[in-house]
Amino acid sequence: METRVTNEIIDYIVTTWLSGDARGFTEQTDLQASGILDSFSTLALVAFLDEKFEVHLDPADVSTDSFRTVSAVADLVLGKLASASI
Repeated sequence: METRVTNEIIDYIVTTWLSGDARGFTEQTDLQASGILDSFSTLALVAFLDEKFEVHLDPADVSTDSFRTVSAVADLVLGKLASASI
C-alpha cells in the first residue's frame, strides 16, 4: 500500500507540475525549496489526496513538515487510512 500511495503522489506531481519530466525528482525532493509546492499547488494536492485516497485532511494536517516531501505526504495519507480502518 505504501508503494502505491507514494507512486500515485509522484505521478500526480510529475504530470501536473513538472510537465512529465521526473528527472532528478524523488520521494525525498524538498517540494517547497524546489518551488513545486506553493499555497495554490498545496491546495490542489490536498484535493487530489481527498479524491484519490478518500482521506480528509484537517487544516492542522497541512503543515510545512507534512508536505515537505512526497515521503512525508505519503506517511500522512497512510496514517489517515490506518485511522479510518480502526
